[in-house]
Amino acid sequence: MDDATLARLRLLAGGLALFTAVVHLLHPSQGGVALLVYANAGYLGDPRPLVFTLGAFALISGVLLGYNGFAGRGLYLGGILVTLCFLVGFVVWHTALDHGAFWPHLEPNVHGGNPLIVAVEHLLGDPLALVSKLAELVLLVCLVVLVRVDG
Repeated sequence: MDDATLARLRLLAGGLALFTAVVHLLHPSQGGVALLVYANAGYLGDPRPLVFTLGAFALISGVLLGYNGFAGRGLYLGGILVTLCFLVGFVVWHTALDHGAFWPHLEPNVHGGNPLIVAVEHLLGDPLALVSKLAELVLLVCLVVLVRVDG
């Protein structure tokens, strides 16, 4: 891969990582704003705001590291890990974790059926989640390519 194409791929991955981070930080009910509301109340009523915020800051840190010349296999693998956590976490939250029924104050929402079909149904009902997951999928592909050609 020539240097110009590699630079464009890094730029695309960085942009997608920042977009994903912003979506997770600014998500109205599950992002950093919700985490501040919970912190003000003195309890964590839902684990997702904490996870979303930590994951978003991890992606932002990765972009900053890459921008400052610390690109490489470790950075890309870290990005892959965070992105997979967001993607797999979405499916697991809506299926195996039963919308957080394990957490105090969260009610179960049993769907049953194929987990991928359940996840697709949730995505089709939530345009923000759909756009976010599509961006995360493309980010994942970019990072895997970067590991192979630049790592």
